[in-house]
Amino acid sequence: MATPRAGTGRLPRTVVVLGVVSLLTDVSSDMIFPLLPAFLAARLPAQAPVLLGLMEGVADLISALIKYQSGVWADRARRLKPMVLLGYGLSSLMRPLMAFVTLAWHPVVIRALDRVGKGLRSSPRDALIAHSVSPEARGQAFGFHRGMDHAGAAVGSLAAMVLVAVGLRVEQVFFVAAVPGLLAVLAILLVREPSRPEPDAAPGATRALAPVPRRLAYYLVPITLFGVANSTDAFLLLKLTEEGAQPEFLPLAWLLLQAVKSAVSFPAGRLADRLGASRLVVTGWSLYALSYLALAWARGLTLTMIVIGVYGLYHALAEGAEKSLLTSLVPAEARGRAFGLYNGLTGGASLAAGLLFGLLWTSMGSTTAFVTAGALAGLSALLLVVLLPRARPPAEA
Repeated sequence: MATPRAGTGRLPRTVVVLGVVSLLTDVSSDMIFPLLPAFLAARLPAQAPVLLGLMEGVADLISALIKYQSGVWADRARRLKPMVLLGYGLSSLMRPLMAFVTLAWHPVVIRALDRVGKGLRSSPRDALIAHSVSPEARGQAFGFHRGMDHAGAAVGSLAAMVLVAVGLRVEQVFFVAAVPGLLAVLAILLVREPSRPEPDAAPGATRALAPVPRRLAYYLVPITLFGVANSTDAFLLLKLTEEGAQPEFLPLAWLLLQAVKSAVSFPAGRLADRLGASRLVVTGWSLYALSYLALAWARGLTLTMIVIGVYGLYHALAEGAEKSLLTSLVPAEARGRAFGLYNGLTGGASLAAGLLFGLLWTSMGSTTAFVTAGALAGLSALLLVVLLPRARPPAEA
């Protein structure tokens, strides 16, 4: 196996290829997902609202459960690339099948299997990125990956808009989305897996697992609390609708949000390497809190769009830095399970966040929902500042 480990300069081939894989995968996914609500409303009009909630809830729960187990497998496995390939391959195979939906259970099963693929690949992929770079380049590596992910979402949304505009039916767009998905799977074959330290073990023996440090809980507690605050960005589109946005305006707003995320993620990652990942996480979470508090009282499309654009900086500042910080808190032999815990807890928290935000919006209005989420995010940032020193290895504390 190859052993490239980048410093603060050029990113290694493994990180670049995985970024391209993520870009292509999100192009495929976001050619489908923005069109899915209207598609289900046309195919299954009486059941569409319930189906959307059930579909995403089941998908998030399954993905969260699998992410931890895939982290355990990643720490036991001698190679991570096959798990990454299987996860991306399953998702790419499932997504276009939405075109054949005719019964209510079809979209639930298809979306669930898509998220099984995400659960299988996420923790091994994050561990693979972490193993491929030196500590001084973790921020830019994860920032690059998140930037490519958001760029793919923007390109996919734009592609869907163009294809529908030129006359393709929605189900035909779903078929076209299979092409970037297939290219993503093929690109994984170009990944060169870096070597990892092998534990002493007899030939054929089960790979020994270094324990995940208990002190990591001091990091995962604020991570989980912030996850409960961090509801889906789809509520931002609902806020725009509340302020009078027409349906045709919403894809453009989504593109703006993804463009901000993509443009800033990589430079933010480099900044995390220079200033410290923890500072970027705290700054990003604080920006999230301020943005949501501003959205609670923002009125009019122009002001709301400005706040959403500022909010996009949170993703760029914090997402890659969170993973970079996690990598620094655990030994290399436990990274798979550490990322499994991280991905599983954030995935489960996202389900709770969506339910909480939706219930608050429905029962008490959007202002209460945004204020509550903003307050929880601010509390999470404060809690991270207080608890993080206890999560660090003894030599760094």
